[in-house]
This record gives sequence, structure tokens and C-alpha cells, in this order.
Amino acid sequence: MLCSFLAVVLNLSLASDVNAQGGVRTGYDAVGFVNSPAAVVIDEKSTPTLDKMDRIDFVTVSTVGASRNPMTKEEIDEKISAYGRFDGPEGMPFDEYREAMENVWANVTDYAHKAEKVDVDMTKAYRYSELVGIMKSLSRYDGVSLYEIGRSTEGRTMYALEIDVPSSAKKKTVVLTGSIHARETAGTTYLLKELSDLLSANTAESRSVLSRIRFAVVPCCNPDGREGVAFDTRAYTTSDGQLWKATTNGTDLNRNFPGLVWSQVASGNKKSASVAKSPRGANYPGDHAGSCAETRALMKFLYYYIAVEKAPVLVDYHQQGRLSYAGKPYSTTRQQNVSKDMADKMVAVLNRGNRHNYASLSESADYGLNGTGSTLTDYACSIAFGAKHSTSYGFCVYVDGTTEYPLCAIRRADESPVAQQELVPGFRSITIEIGYGRQYLGYSYETRRLLADEYSSRHFDRLLYELAKYSDGVR
Repeated sequence: MLCSFLAVVLNLSLASDVNAQGGVRTGYDAVGFVNSPAAVVIDEKSTPTLDKMDRIDFVTVSTVGASRNPMTKEEIDEKISAYGRFDGPEGMPFDEYREAMENVWANVTDYAHKAEKVDVDMTKAYRYSELVGIMKSLSRYDGVSLYEIGRSTEGRTMYALEIDVPSSAKKKTVVLTGSIHARETAGTTYLLKELSDLLSANTAESRSVLSRIRFAVVPCCNPDGREGVAFDTRAYTTSDGQLWKATTNGTDLNRNFPGLVWSQVASGNKKSASVAKSPRGANYPGDHAGSCAETRALMKFLYYYIAVEKAPVLVDYHQQGRLSYAGKPYSTTRQQNVSKDMADKMVAVLNRGNRHNYASLSESADYGLNGTGSTLTDYACSIAFGAKHSTSYGFCVYVDGTTEYPLCAIRRADESPVAQQELVPGFRSITIEIGYGRQYLGYSYETRRLLADEYSSRHFDRLLYELAKYSDGVR
């Protein structure tokens, strides 16, 4: 936006701005929010992020061997037989990968109305359309952009918020995602409340956070599944009484990404018994990698903010267990160590003054090479490591010149040919499991009440501040 550009170039903070139709956006200046209009015209179609995206050939920079024919499942299994086996759905077809990476975002930021504090009541049962309304209200704050990034399986629009308040500081980017599992509804409301409270706080601390951190956020990764579990609960409860994790087509989105770990079982490992063989409420990785529309929308979001903006930090909100998973056993030693360090520090924040503490936990040693499918954080780590999408395999591989190495041929990123070519050295990725017990899953009044109490008693209102402070020390 022009106002953001002027703020950086002139090293000034914007007081406010006026859009082409005369509407007022609230600005963020050195002393707080003010409402006096300034004669600045907003380009309502583009932003610096969209301008930068327009200049990037995402397909070319993220793939290897784009001219090669894709291998069949049997051909891949034969190719990697010396290292293990390929035991799962096929990789992602290249035409679908290209569609995902060529997807054009739409700017739907609300420039026409001034910002007002948004009250996010976590005990209220919000429809997805109401959550979208909250996102649009947040986009009225200066420096906040709202993007349409894709469509869900059932055609719902998916959104990303970018909080990039004008400042002369060289910012670090923190990526936040929530509710990729249908029954794990807290991620969406927690993220929206955290952002709302931060943007409206108007304290020296909140202004400092916003001046030095860019937040890139997808509050709801699985809008169809969330809506089903929340408002059609009986239809999205399995025969054994479990609420769905999957999207409404029975695919577990958090197994569907074409990351380094897709469908490979290394020699000496057993395939995880949790992998579902057909669509159901949980743990089915999909008909093929990247088969879901939601996955494809998230792929470009993750690639842009990690590979282009070099985000060093990602936090994925889940439920339940009062745990923080940190580090991938197949990743670099540095990635494991710094992720565990971040998890320990964030867990310490959540545990202040509390009993029954959150704990940080590492994945099992065979994770990633036991055929479970590839999660959102697996895909994010694959990007950060410098792995590229292979047209031949249909998932991320390491590349040495023109030679492609699937993960099971390497096993550990430290040993990979791109170990010294990481896009984001020391990338930190953690998953936070909110609450403890099955009563924290779903969207009943009792669950919402428990989650509202968890938010305040476990200091989630401080998490963005602590992530900003932690990010200051990232090198």
C-alpha cells in the first residue's frame, strides 16, 4: 500500500489514511490509535505482498525436474527399494501442484471503515461466516491485510491475515495456523482473540511488538470440517463416539501435504498402524498427496512466508493434551534443538502459576519415515530445509544438482546434499495442543467454556508477546 511505502521510506508512522471512496482507516502512530484522516489514497487492489507475489514464478523456484514424467507408485517403490519402501497413496500430480502455486490471492481488506475493538467471546458459538466477519473487522486496522487464499472442499473461502504495521524496522515474520483438524476449534478463536487484543491494546509493549514483527495467520485451515463438527455434530461423530478430525470428504488435512515424509517407510521401520486406508474421521492421508483444496491453498501460503519472507518461526494450534511437539527427528540437529528451545520457552509461559503443566515433547524416532503422511509443519520444515517439489515423485525431495533424493535415502537432513543450503537455517516449528481431555474437543457450550478459561488461566493472551520477544533473539 502507498501508505505503508511512505511510512518506511520517510521513517514516519502513519496516523490514518483515506480510501478512494473517502472511508477512514485507523492508523497506528507513535502514541497510539488516532482517527484524524490524512489525504492518502489507498490502492484497494494490491499490497506490497501481492506486488511481490506477482514478480515470483512460484512453480519454477519451488520445483525440480518439471519436464520429467511422473513415476507411478510401483516405479517409486522400485526406485527407493534399496532404502525402504513406498507404502501409501501416490504423490501429487504436477498439474495440481502448479494450480496450487499459481493460485492468485485476492485482497479483501476493509479500507472503508475505521477500526474499532473487536470483541471475541470464546464462549459464543460462531458460525464460520461470523468468524470471517471478525477477520474483516480486524483488517480495518492500519497495517492489517486480509487475503482470500483459496476455497475449501465445499467451496468456502479461506483467508489469511497479514499484520504488518508500518515501521522502519527490519521485521521478522511469525507464521500462525489454527484448526486444521475439524474437532480442534480453539485455534481459530484463540488466534482471532490474540490478534484482536494485540491490535487494540495501545500500550508501549503492543506497539513495540507490532513495529518489529510481521504476523502471517490462517486462523481456520479446515472451515468445512469445523463447521460440520460445530453445527452438525451427530453427522461428524464416528461410530465409536469420536468427533471428526478430517475435512468433510474424510481426508485428514494434517496428513495430506506433499512434504519430505510422504508415504515413505525406511528400512527397519514399521508402517504406523494409525494410517487409515480409506476416507474416515481421522488419519486418512488422502487419495494422493495434496488432494484437498485446503491443502493446496495452504501450500502457497507456507511457501511464500517461509521461502520468500524467511519466517523463522511457525506455531500450529491444535487440541488436546497440554503438549507442545517440537522438532522433527528427520530434520537438522539445529532445527530440532531450536524448536525444542522455543517449545520449552512457550510452555514455561503457559505454565506460570499453574498445576497440571503443559509439557514439550519430541516425536518418536521413526516419525516421518513410518508412512504416516505429511503434516502442515512437515511441509513447512521441508520448505525451510531447501527441499523442492519433484515432478517425478510428487512430493518434496532433496536436490544435488539434478539428482533427486527422497528422504528415506538420506534419513536425516544433516546428511542431505542441501544441509548447507537451507533457506531458513534454524527454522523453528512447534505444535501446541490446547487443553487436556476429550471434553476440550468440539464446540459444545461446555467445551467453549473450558477453552475460554484455558485461554486466560494459561496466559495465551501473552503468547504473541512472548513469541515476539523470542523472535528477537533468532539469528
